[in-house]
Amino acid sequence: MAHQNSTFRRARQVQQERVVPHTINGVTEMVTERYTTAVPIPPREWDRLVRGAVTGATALTVAGSIAWSTASIGDLLARTVHPVIGYGAAGVFDLAWISCMALEWLARYDRRKAAGPMKAGYVALVIAMAAVCTHGILQGGHGAIVVGAIGALVSALAKGMWTMSMRHFSVDLDDRSQQWVEARLSAAHARLATAAVTRELARVEGATADMHAAYQTPAIEPGPDPDKPRGQRVDSVDPVVRGAILAAIATMPGATPREIVDRLVHARIDTDEDTVRAVSGQTDSRSATLHDLDERRDTDNITDTVRHLVRKGVTDEDTLFALVRYVHADAKADTVKRIARRVG
Repeated sequence: MAHQNSTFRRARQVQQERVVPHTINGVTEMVTERYTTAVPIPPREWDRLVRGAVTGATALTVAGSIAWSTASIGDLLARTVHPVIGYGAAGVFDLAWISCMALEWLARYDRRKAAGPMKAGYVALVIAMAAVCTHGILQGGHGAIVVGAIGALVSALAKGMWTMSMRHFSVDLDDRSQQWVEARLSAAHARLATAAVTRELARVEGATADMHAAYQTPAIEPGPDPDKPRGQRVDSVDPVVRGAILAAIATMPGATPREIVDRLVHARIDTDEDTVRAVSGQTDSRSATLHDLDERRDTDNITDTVRHLVRKGVTDEDTLFALVRYVHADAKADTVKRIARRVG
């Protein structure tokens, strides 16, 4: 039976090529041979054909709905405005609910996001149907109300066919699978948002660099922490850790680096006190205490502080500036350097 079925299977003839040996006078060469083979034709996919036919019919129905609504509502609006404006505005009525259904289809795997376009689509449909019905009634004549109602049903039928088509092509998920999909979509959206922010930051940094290059001004770099090795930058800290530290600083004013580290441990953020100081821009109090700076905040001016530090043996310009800023928050790097050269 299987042999009989294979005998009546439809097939098409296909020209193919293969490389075969060919010998003449004892010399063999590889040559190309063309031959014909029968390739079975797969059975028709009637489900696919029917779906395609329904999709085409739905598209024609929607196109007819747009044409009918535009003609009816355009004629209604042309009574008060120029026909070009009236018919242009009439196209908005059906396009509104059609666009909402397209957005609903795009958000078919996100129930919360799809709810908004679905509700807005029904509202837009009701408005379009009311406008078409109003046009039929205002035309007057026998059975005007019936004509207006039947005309309004054109948009309703178009939306109904589109809705049924969307539901046929959509996939129903159980609650747990839906939650899994939403979690994956949330993660994907977070990555997209991160990429957008990174791209915007790169654009801003590029524009800033171009501005400094155009006006020949040096880019502003943060002063180094005197308790860290030279060359260490705050931007080397992981963005997630830096964001958590800044959030903790904002919600815990006056907290010490140790307290912030302890708080972040509960949030599963692994960091240390030096990183907290680097992100916050605070000078380590140990360095300030070493140079007797705490007691000079209310008594010294910038010159007195610079002179004191130079006498203590602080000669590195970056370290000197960071320590002066610990006492005088408004100190400028150029001012500190100028004073250091004068008192040195």
